[in-house]
Amino acid sequence: MKTLIVMMIAMSCGAHAIGATKGYSQTEDYAGCNGIQNSDKKLYCQAMDANKAEFCTRIGNNDLQNKCLAKVNNDVKFCKRISDEKKRKNCEQYIR
Repeated sequence: MKTLIVMMIAMSCGAHAIGATKGYSQTEDYAGCNGIQNSDKKLYCQAMDANKAEFCTRIGNNDLQNKCLAKVNNDVKFCKRISDEKKRKNCEQYIR
């Protein structure tokens, strides 16, 4: 009798977990770069996805533009143009 009860509880929990996962995947859609509201961050995301510098050059924020160009071109010279010291060092560490 105890075994039957334990099996029923286990099956109930398993079914609930499967249902929860199924519901999540159906209601949560990944919007990708198109879901980003900030235009500079959206362009940065598109540049990283496509690995194309043409998106980077349209970014208005100079620091973000240089970070983008550094990553796409894999060139630390763009990092050196970043005005914020913390962001510049982070960029340089990423490239090296």
